[in-house]
Amino acid sequence: MFSNCTRQLLLGAAASAAILITSFTAYAGSPSSPPRPRTTNINLAVASNFYGVPPSNSAITDIINAFEAENPNYTVTVTDNGATSTLEMNIINGNKAKVDLFLAADTATPLDLYLNHFTLTSPYNSPGFSFNGISVGSSNNLFSFTPPLYMFNYATGVLAFLSNTPGVDVTCDAGGTCGYSTVYSTVAIADPALAPYGVAAQTVLTGRYGLMPPLSSNPAVREYPNITATLNAVLAKTDPVGFVALSAICSNGQYPTQGTSALAYFSIEGGATPGTIVNNYNPLTQAGIAINKRRTAAQNTELTDFVAFMTDFATSPSPDSPMVTTLKKYCYNAP
Repeated sequence: MFSNCTRQLLLGAAASAAILITSFTAYAGSPSSPPRPRTTNINLAVASNFYGVPPSNSAITDIINAFEAENPNYTVTVTDNGATSTLEMNIINGNKAKVDLFLAADTATPLDLYLNHFTLTSPYNSPGFSFNGISVGSSNNLFSFTPPLYMFNYATGVLAFLSNTPGVDVTCDAGGTCGYSTVYSTVAIADPALAPYGVAAQTVLTGRYGLMPPLSSNPAVREYPNITATLNAVLAKTDPVGFVALSAICSNGQYPTQGTSALAYFSIEGGATPGTIVNNYNPLTQAGIAINKRRTAAQNTELTDFVAFMTDFATSPSPDSPMVTTLKKYCYNAP
């Protein structure tokens, strides 16, 4: 039937196959198999209001935890936080924090980066450019069928007036007709030159309560480098009252969780509800923008997925998305 030579070749092949099957079975049962996909990471710069006080009182921490739970091969790291203008300058001055995505407390600052420092920005839907199914990877491609996306809105914040002085109730009545008064020795606000929430507070103090600008020369007004520092000044009783981010004193949609009393100041586009005041500051719509930095293809994919996660505002009748759940928890509104 078979020659000795042929028989030896067949036996050798069978032995080799048996060894391969045994080896595969041993490998498949080993603790290190099968190898997991490599984890990728992106870095964030986050405005103080959305950064909060991690881990228990931080909107961005909640978002990152939910995102990582759904995507075990992704990690997200906050490498810079502070006042929006400070974060922008850090990016302009070399991006030492290696930021991939900047989450600002306004829309004007990301727009400034886009318009006046365009080379520092990048699309968050990278590669995003294709022609006849071939990735080109250049925003100069006139034949792109997938336009580059740079900016997105992710939240709308609310200004709040907070007291931590025993016996001082800034709400006064159910209609919320008290709020700021010149009887307070000092009022804390975030520096309007650095923080959008400081701009909102300045607008309310000058437009609603008649304080004369510039507020920086008014001894009754104390300015702090960001909205978290402003909150800390009120909680420490350095100032009896102050304008803070409602998100900092909100949990599960209820406030105040810190201080003695608080009053929500909704923007000019906000609706009047009992216990609130509709004011003359522009909506605190918060935007993000992708930053130009060397990234792997996997990191670009993660960046796209993270932005999609942050802009998923699905709500009833479907279950709330993780983003909507977080916004409600910290008294933000969807943009």
